[in-house]
Amino acid sequence: MAYTDTFHCMHMFVHTALMSVDRAESISNLRLAPADVGDEAGIKAAIALGNRSRARLGPMPFAAYTDAAAKGTLLLAYTGDQVIGYALYALARSRVRLAHLCVDQAFRNRRVALRMVEFISDRHADHLGIAVRCRHSYNLGEMWIKLGFAQLGERPGRGKDRQALVDWWRDHHHGHLFTPDPETVLVRAAVDMNVLRDMAEQRHDSEESQSLLADHLIGLLELVRTAALDAEINAMSGERRAKFARRAQPFTAVRTDPDRQAQLARDIQNEAQASSPGYPRTDQDRRDLQHVADAVAANLNVLITRDENLSRTLGFVEQRYGLRILRPVDVVVHIDELVRAESYRPVELLSTEYSRQLIGSGHEDDAVPLADTGAGERPRDLVNLMRGLALAGHDRVGIFTPAGDITAVFSAYAAAGVLEVPLLRVANDGLADTFARQLMFLLRAHAGTAGVDVIRIRDPHLSPAVRIAVYNEGFHTVAGHLYGYALHVAGPTAVVEHRAVLAARQAGLPEPRPLRSSMPAVAAAELERVWWPAKITDSVLPSYLIPIQQSYSADLLGIPSGLLPRNNSLGLAREHVYYKRPGGTQVKAPARLLWYMSEGGSTTPQPAAVVACSQLDEVVVGAPDELHTRFQHLGVWDRATVAQAARRGNVQALRFTNTEIFPTPVPRARLRELSQRYASHDQVPFGPLPIPADLFTALYEEGRTP
Repeated sequence: MAYTDTFHCMHMFVHTALMSVDRAESISNLRLAPADVGDEAGIKAAIALGNRSRARLGPMPFAAYTDAAAKGTLLLAYTGDQVIGYALYALARSRVRLAHLCVDQAFRNRRVALRMVEFISDRHADHLGIAVRCRHSYNLGEMWIKLGFAQLGERPGRGKDRQALVDWWRDHHHGHLFTPDPETVLVRAAVDMNVLRDMAEQRHDSEESQSLLADHLIGLLELVRTAALDAEINAMSGERRAKFARRAQPFTAVRTDPDRQAQLARDIQNEAQASSPGYPRTDQDRRDLQHVADAVAANLNVLITRDENLSRTLGFVEQRYGLRILRPVDVVVHIDELVRAESYRPVELLSTEYSRQLIGSGHEDDAVPLADTGAGERPRDLVNLMRGLALAGHDRVGIFTPAGDITAVFSAYAAAGVLEVPLLRVANDGLADTFARQLMFLLRAHAGTAGVDVIRIRDPHLSPAVRIAVYNEGFHTVAGHLYGYALHVAGPTAVVEHRAVLAARQAGLPEPRPLRSSMPAVAAAELERVWWPAKITDSVLPSYLIPIQQSYSADLLGIPSGLLPRNNSLGLAREHVYYKRPGGTQVKAPARLLWYMSEGGSTTPQPAAVVACSQLDEVVVGAPDELHTRFQHLGVWDRATVAQAARRGNVQALRFTNTEIFPTPVPRARLRELSQRYASHDQVPFGPLPIPADLFTALYEEGRTP
C-alpha cells in the first residue's frame, strides 16, 4: 500500500498515560528533529517503537517510514542518542494529517507527545491545522483535548465492529484581513454545556440560547469552545456525543497553556471558598470551575451560561480577571453595548470629569490596581516597569475617573521607525471595552504625530478587553510582539502598498500580501480600517461630501470649539450618527465622508469649510422613534427634529466612525476651485454629494496638511 494512501484507513494510538501531559514534568534534554532519509538508525528505532505499540496503531508498511523521512514528515524525539518517540504525518493540501504519534512506554507522562505536536504546529504554521482520526473506544479524548485538539465529529469505522471514529482538529487560527462582514467582532464568548445543550437539542425552553445564533449577530459575536466544553462532549456516549460535537463544530476552538489554566483554577477556587466554604462540592461545581478557568486562560471576555449558581458563586472573576458571566439574553440585549461600549456608555467614559494626565515620579503606585495578578504579575513588577520607563525618559499617561481612581494607563514612544508601546492597561470593569478601543485610536493618532507607520505592543500583560481590541484593529503576532500598521498615506494601491512594504522592512516584519488595484468597496474599507488612516484612492470605495450646520458640527464632530463645552455624551467617541431625510442621493456604505461645515451665526463665526473625514459603516432606514431610541446617544438631534426629517414615515441614520479633524480646514472658495478642476462643477453640497476619487484625495491632502 502506498504511504499516501494509508491515512484513509489508519487509527491513532497514544497511550492513555499521556493524558497527564498538562501536569507531568517534562524531559530537560528532550530534542526533536525530523528524520533524514539517510538516518537508518532513527528510522529503524521509530519502526521498533511502532511495532511495540501495534496493538492499537493503524497498519503502516515499513516503507512508509522511509518515504516520510524523505518528505521531512517523520519527526523523532530524542533523549541523548535514544529515540523515545516519533510522529509520522503528511501534508495534504492545506492541512497536516497526523497518522502515528507514539512514545516509548518508559518516557510517557513526560510531555513528549505535547512537544512533538507543538513542533509540528510551529513548523507548519502556514497550514490551517492538524487533523487526526481516532477510535473513540481507545478512550483518548481527554488526551487529545490536552494536546490542543477539538472534536469535529465522528463516523462509523470500516471494521466489522463499526467502532466510532472521532475526527479531531488542532486549529492554527489563521486570521483573514478581508472579510465580507463590515461589522467588527469584539466579543469572544465561551459557552458552557447548558447553552450548548439548548442549541443541540432545541428543547421547549431553549429559545434564549438559540437567540445567540440569530443572523443579526453574525460578525458581532464569536462563540468559542474551550477544553472544558470539549471534555464534557467527550464524556457523552453514542449519537448524543456526535450531535453535540456537530453543534459545537462551528465554534472557534481555543488552546491555552495547561499550567496557567491549572493555576487559575486553583486561584479561583481559593477565592470562591472565601465566600462559599467547601467549594467545589459537586461534579457540576468542578465543571463550572474548569469552564471559568479555561475562559480566563484564553483571554475571553464573556462566558455565557444559564446556570445561576455559577454566576452567583464565580461572578467575582469579572473584577479580578475581566471575564463577564452572562446569560444568553443579556448578551443579545446588550450585544451592541459590548461591541461598541464607548458608544453606549459615553457619559461615563467621555465626560470631561475624566482626566488624562502624566503620572509623575513617585506616583507609580496609582497604577497598582491594573497589575495582572491573575497571570502572575506582582504589583511591584508593574511599579518597576513604570519606573524604568521614567528613567528612560518616556511618558506614562494615566486616565482617571471623576473620583480620582485610575482606570487606564499607557506609554508610547517612537524608536527606529516604530511606535513602541511597552505599557497598555485598562481596569477590568464595565468600561473595559470602551477604554480599550479609545486607547487604540489614540495610539494610531500618536503614530501619525510621531511620523511612524508601525505600532508594536510589547506589554505581556494585556487585559482581555485590550487584547481583543488589538486583534480587532488588525494587529498580528510576530516574534512574540503585537504589530499593527497606521499608515498616514492617501493614494492609489501601488503607493499604499509601497508604504506598507517600506514600513514592514524598517520594522523587520514580514511584508504584507500584494494588493489588488480597483479592489471592492468592502475590502478597501476593511483595509482602511485596520491600516487607518490609510486611504486607497483607486478602489471602488465611494466618497461623499456631507453638509453639516456649525451648531450641530460643534457637538457631533467637535469643531468649531465654542465658549460652552462640547456635549459630554459625544465627547471623544469613535462612533456617531448623522440623520438625514430619505431621498436625493442614495448614500451607500461602506464609504468615506468629508464634512462640509456651513457658515454659522454670530456665535460661531468660523467660515464655511471642509473640516473632517470619517468612515461610513452603515446606513439604517427606519421610523423616527425607532432610530432615535436606538441612536440617541450617538447623534445630536432630539426626537422632534428626527421626526421632522421623516419622509413617508422613515428617516435615515448614517453611522460613522474614526472621525479625523483636519488641522487645516479647506475653505469654501478652495472647495469650489478644486471641484471645478476634478468634478467639472463648483457647487457646495446641500445634501450628500458623491465626489470622484481625485477630488476626495485633493481635499483630504489639503485638510490633513498642517
